Amino acid sequence: MARKFVEPALELIMLDEARGGFDRREALLWFGEMYATAIAGDGSVESREVVLTVGGELGGGAALLRLATLRLLNQLLPEDLKFGVRTYAGEGIYRIAAIGDDAARLKRILAVTAPSAGGGYLSPKFDGFVEAAKVEVRLDEGSIRRTKGGRVAADLTISEGGDDVKFNVYLREKAIVLQFRSTDHSRVELAARLLKLAGVSAEVKKEGDRGVWYVEATTDGLAAGRKELRDAIADIVREAAKSGWVDAGKAERWLDKLRGGLTLREGWPKYHVGLARSGALEVRYTSTNPDNIEREVQRLRAMGLVEGRHFAVKMPEGGREGYVSILRDGLMRAAWLSVYGSEGQRELAAKFVGYILERAEKEGREVHEKALEIVKRGKEVASLRLAGFEKVVDGRLVKVIGGGARSEEGRGGKTLLRIQITAEVDGVRGDYTVTYGRYGKNNAAVGRAVARASAPGGREADAERLSALIKALTGREPKVRRMKNGEILLECYEGHLEGFMRYAELYETIERWLEETSRR
Repeated sequence: MARKFVEPALELIMLDEARGGFDRREALLWFGEMYATAIAGDGSVESREVVLTVGGELGGGAALLRLATLRLLNQLLPEDLKFGVRTYAGEGIYRIAAIGDDAARLKRILAVTAPSAGGGYLSPKFDGFVEAAKVEVRLDEGSIRRTKGGRVAADLTISEGGDDVKFNVYLREKAIVLQFRSTDHSRVELAARLLKLAGVSAEVKKEGDRGVWYVEATTDGLAAGRKELRDAIADIVREAAKSGWVDAGKAERWLDKLRGGLTLREGWPKYHVGLARSGALEVRYTSTNPDNIEREVQRLRAMGLVEGRHFAVKMPEGGREGYVSILRDGLMRAAWLSVYGSEGQRELAAKFVGYILERAEKEGREVHEKALEIVKRGKEVASLRLAGFEKVVDGRLVKVIGGGARSEEGRGGKTLLRIQITAEVDGVRGDYTVTYGRYGKNNAAVGRAVARASAPGGREADAERLSALIKALTGREPKVRRMKNGEILLECYEGHLEGFMRYAELYETIERWLEETSRR
């Protein structure tokens, strides 16, 4: 019920802010993704109809909020994109439908504005939005040529619904460049819109003070475009290489980007998957195009991943590459979401995990096994219960009676995580506590437990039982430190914490603590 109101309320707020100075393009991007997601879950897309269904308790109020959102959206749109909707009510179900030409306009808006446009990751229904916005890309016959300055140039026309723009394509020293220049600002705006329909994000810019406007896209941006566009540009590169106008090695690198730069699996760009020198798995997407990086950030957020906790981002600057790097916790979280996430999250996360495993398999057995191990551990999260858990470790029978976790403020304001478990080890019952905190320059998660002198058998026996319990639950032995004053300290690390996260009674609190104490 909350979702029915929260999503349209956020859309309404963003669109209203767009009238008062908030970035209009950003507001439309967010609206496009959110409304497309809503239709993917509770709607339908036909050739001449787009329907959003709102039902359940208080559905009428939620439907009214949706209608208010669409009304405000129309105030922000140019005349040729404004659309109308019809509403139907019956038996507690409310249908908001755009029909005929109105449906075509709405599908164009969703396909162009949603950051996921051209990807299809929301659901098969979203393909309808992209299909409705399909453009034609045509390489003008006989237009591939060399300019007086020795550059390779060609003319490429993009058209949709009677609108068409002829772009210039240049093969420069370091990049493929597609551009359109004009003193007619409206024509350049049209060129930018057609490029977006072709899957390429590009902004209209002004050239000096001469009243000239232009829109431009380079290699990485073009590699993110739709297949029709990439194929046309690839034809230019191949013809230029055949004629000896472009170095063969450079041409092959460009063609490789155009062949696989956008997707190897349903809209995912080409992520690098490999092993670092330390043996850790690396999953990274790089691009010099800020829009491409932003698109991946939005997609990962839609999946349920959190920046700083699950992935790291660096935006491109000065023509240099930026990146989106998936951290180990991010791949584990994606694997967990593919099983336990919400409906939309499960589908998106499953596609992402499957794609990463495909890329890892192509890089060799060692990389694939490492990726499989992380995915396996991710899917194990919250899959077990402490109560009733039994296991024999190093000849000791461990029986867990119950347990839980809580976070609390410690000395100096540090937020601590306390994991408390009641268990029997070799028939001796005890209450055990492992306290985690963040320490050092790397903000490492370290857990500590102290063996009790008052326990049966004294400190040594208590330490042995606690060590067996931790190993049984996490699969890892703790580090045992014997202090000069006679105390015995057991230390656990992030690997142990991953093991504790497999238990439903502990998972949510641990995940929340990791998020709250991470450095972003």
